[in-house]
This record gives sequence, C-alpha cells and structure tokens, in this order.
Amino acid sequence: MGFWTAIFLIATVAIVTEFVLRIVKMATRHYENIERIRRGYPTLDGALPFGSDGMPEDTFGHGERLQ
Repeated sequence: MGFWTAIFLIATVAIVTEFVLRIVKMATRHYENIERIRRGYPTLDGALPFGSDGMPEDTFGHGERLQ
C-alpha cells in the first residue's frame, strides 16, 4: 500500500464516518423532539408544540423529566 493510497483510504473513512455521525445525530434529535412534543414540553430549539400556550399545568410537580 502506497502513501497516497493510505491517505485516500483514511480520508474516505473519515468522510463516511462524519456523514454517519451526522445522520445519527439528526435522528436522535428528531426522536427526542417528538417525545418532548408528546409530553407538551418545548422542543430542544425552544419551539412550542402546535396549539399550546406553554407548559401544561398538570405536568408540574409530577417529577417527570426527559433526560
């Protein structure tokens, strides 16, 4: 294996790995936002669920929290 072949192989693996990590990160964020919307909490970027004026009153004091 020559020098340029090794450089090309390492660069290709790095690019593919970065692509896969970005896809997984987007999917994780999407799933967490869906769970937060189901429970009536704002999404990770601060947006409120459709049709809500804030956090529902019945969730206060129950100790339910997304982690």
